Formats: sequence, structure tokens, C-alpha cells
Amino acid sequence: MKMYKQLSELGDIVTGKTPSTANNELWGGTTPFITPTDIEGYDTYYQEITERTVSAYGASRQQKTLLPPNSVCVTCIGSTIGKPCITKSVSITNQQINSIIPNKENDYRYIYYLIRESLPYFQLIGGGSGSGTPIISKNKFARLKFPIEPNLKKQRKIASILSAYDSLIENNAKRIRLLEQMAENLYKEWFAYSKISKLSTEVRLADILSYSRGLSYSSEEIDCEDGNDLINLKNIQSFGGFRLDGTKKYNGKYKKEQVVKEGDLIMGVTDMTQDRRTVGSVALIPDVYRLSIISADLIKLESNINNVYLYAMFRWGNVSKYISQFANGANVLHLKPQVLKNIKVTLPPKPLIAKYVSIVKPMFDTINKLNTANDSLTKQRDALLPRLMSGELEVKA
Repeated sequence: MKMYKQLSELGDIVTGKTPSTANNELWGGTTPFITPTDIEGYDTYYQEITERTVSAYGASRQQKTLLPPNSVCVTCIGSTIGKPCITKSVSITNQQINSIIPNKENDYRYIYYLIRESLPYFQLIGGGSGSGTPIISKNKFARLKFPIEPNLKKQRKIASILSAYDSLIENNAKRIRLLEQMAENLYKEWFAYSKISKLSTEVRLADILSYSRGLSYSSEEIDCEDGNDLINLKNIQSFGGFRLDGTKKYNGKYKKEQVVKEGDLIMGVTDMTQDRRTVGSVALIPDVYRLSIISADLIKLESNINNVYLYAMFRWGNVSKYISQFANGANVLHLKPQVLKNIKVTLPPKPLIAKYVSIVKPMFDTINKLNTANDSLTKQRDALLPRLMSGELEVKA
């Protein structure tokens, strides 16, 4: 029989702290510094990659907030409240994250899945804080109560079933990162650091591409269970790449130039964060199977230059990063697409572009297959999650 317990009864509660950014000696080591923006989505498992790291000296100054491996982190402020992850190694978080260092009576993976399943509750509690920004303080976080399976062996059995899916997803994600790194390294070797500058041509983007704007939609047009696929800002990964899980359904009108197909190149023109993770970033449309339309947060880029090369140029040739600096706005960043017209880029000879595409295209095809497999695994895991955590599916210790 399940027992209601506070999160503080499952382990030690730790709120993160940001080391002084004015002291460079505290930064740049091997200790991950986890922030809400590092946690890519609500189904992140282990959080291994972070934008910033802390030095050994910086970590030594943070003994009270150091998290051992297998700690469960939860974002507790802002619009992305309730995002969980697990630490792979000794880590530090910022103050927007509360973490649980599990005690010996509880399985860390079980706690992670408990948090995952309780996302609506976290968002409700955070929204009821009375402030303009959703927030769950350390004290409130520690006092939150949940129905807990008290039998550690059963916790481990439930967690093992679910984590089998996440392990496969994680392995596929590692293969994706490796393939992307290979494509990036080849691009930089051939183009960014090449000796072909005398053969290259400087052109304006306006001379090689055009763009089509996505459509604006109302809440009623996406409040549907079936319809066309709406590719939107959530389909753009941070700093480039495509996310299958961001797609919405749309039952409104559209123009033919707003339809995208496999191989099309899209760019984000808005950003909900101030660190410019999606604005100016690009993605290649995978095999989406259904009629797909882009939202107003995106533009479709069209060119007689192969999109595989253009994607690499924007993402790894620092073109996206440069473009993102033209976006502005107080809370939401907006990029006016017409600023692309006068931006200059260097194009290598066409035979070299074709050779690069012939090598990299198969890598991208494999990435698309791995992403599709992960999407399927995610759906299977998410179907099991509530049934296992609620006890509807009984497991034996």
C-alpha cells in the first residue's frame, strides 16, 4: 500500500547557487553547472551536457550545494517549472533548481519518474504562489506530498522498466551527437579552416536564398486532436536541429508556401529566452509523413544551394549566431527576416559543396531514423509511466 510522504522524507533537499560570474577562477572546469535552459525538455534523463562548467576551485567553494551523481533536479521557477533531470556526475545547479539527494530507502530513478508523472501538480503549485513568476521555494518544495511505494525493491522494479526505455533513448541520443560532431568537424576542416579562400565567392544571402513566412494561428485552431502537423518554435532545438516532439495539430487555413516537406530548411525568428537559443537557428525537416505547415515563429528558406550544406553553414559556420544578434525585444526576441538580405557569406566551389553533401547526407538520414526511433520509445514509455506509478500495473518485488 502506498504511503504519502513529503519530498524531504525521500532525501536531502538542496537549492542551487550560482558562483560569482565576476571571478573567472570559479569557472571553466569539469563540474557541470546545470540551469533550466540546459534541461532541454520535460523528459530529459541524465543531464551530462551543460553550457557552462565550474572549476575545481569553484566546486570547492560550493560544498553545501554540490550534488552527487544520481541526484534528482527539478526546475522550480519560471515558465518551464517542473522540468526534471538526473545528475550523471558531481554537479552544481543555479538557484532556479531544487534537487533531491535520495536517501538509502528510495531509488533515485523512482523519484525521477515520480516527478515526471507529477508535472501538472508542480505547475499548479508554482502558479499558485501569488507572484507574477511561477515559483516553488525550497521550503514549499520540501513539504510537497506524494503517494510513494514504500517497498524499495518495487521502486527499483518500476524504475527498471521505465529506465530501459530511457537508456535506449539516451544511447540513440549519443549516436546522434556523435554523427553531428562528425558532420561539424568535417565542415570546419573543409570550409572554416580551409585553404580554398581564393576559390571561394563572397555573396549576400539575398543573392542565394529567399524565404516564406509561417502562419499565425489562434488557440481555437490548435485546440484539436487531429489535423495537419504544425511545425513551430518548439521543433527547433537549442542552437539548431529538429525536435519531433514539438509538433502541434492545426485545423486552420494555410498557404502553399507555408507547407514544408522532407529536406526543407527552416529558421527560428523568435525566442522565448534572452540567450538566443532558437532565434536564427536552423533545422532540416525530416520525413514527417503528414502534411506539415510552419508557424509564424519560423521562416522557410529556399535556395539553389543544397540545404544540407546551408544547414551546416548556418549552424557550424557561425552564421546563425551572427544573425541572432539582430533580434530584439523585451520579453520575447523577434528577428525581422529582411535583415538576412544584406548579410554576406563565403561560398566554396560547387564541386566541394557537392562532395560534402554526399558524405554528410547519409549521416543526417541516420540521425532522422534515430530521432524517429526515440519518438516511438518516448511514446511507449509515456504510456506506461502513469500506469506503473499509480499501481494500475502491479509489479512484483
